[in-house]
Amino acid sequence: MARLPDPHEDADYRALVDALAREGLPRRAEAARAVEAVVCALAQRIAGPEFDDVRELLPPPFRTRLVTCERHTASPPADPPRSAEDLYALVAEDLDRSPEEVEPTVRAVLAAVRAQLGEGEAEDVAARLPIELLPLWRRPS
Repeated sequence: MARLPDPHEDADYRALVDALAREGLPRRAEAARAVEAVVCALAQRIAGPEFDDVRELLPPPFRTRLVTCERHTASPPADPPRSAEDLYALVAEDLDRSPEEVEPTVRAVLAAVRAQLGEGEAEDVAARLPIELLPLWRRPS
């Protein structure tokens, strides 16, 4: 059974997409696609019990959206992304761009998600992420 939309979650998600559009993704639709691509790639990278733990720590709009997209559910990649470069490649494939082009997009999406968390929650998420993705999650020094 399909879940009913939650107006608060949907409003938070729209606000995040709007913020990303202001950060350099010029069209709202492009920002929404970027969020979906990054979240799908992240869902493919995090497996097992860590997946549910990370999902529960994320802001409400992402708890229900941290899933592998339909395309990757139907035909998953041979190997899940192991490095930041693999994550970029997966997102690039979804967005029909080069991996070099999507690095700022991946970082912007993760920074926007992190910004919605308190410091303690952000550190809890960091503790559950694969070590190779931590530089993408941490705030720039």
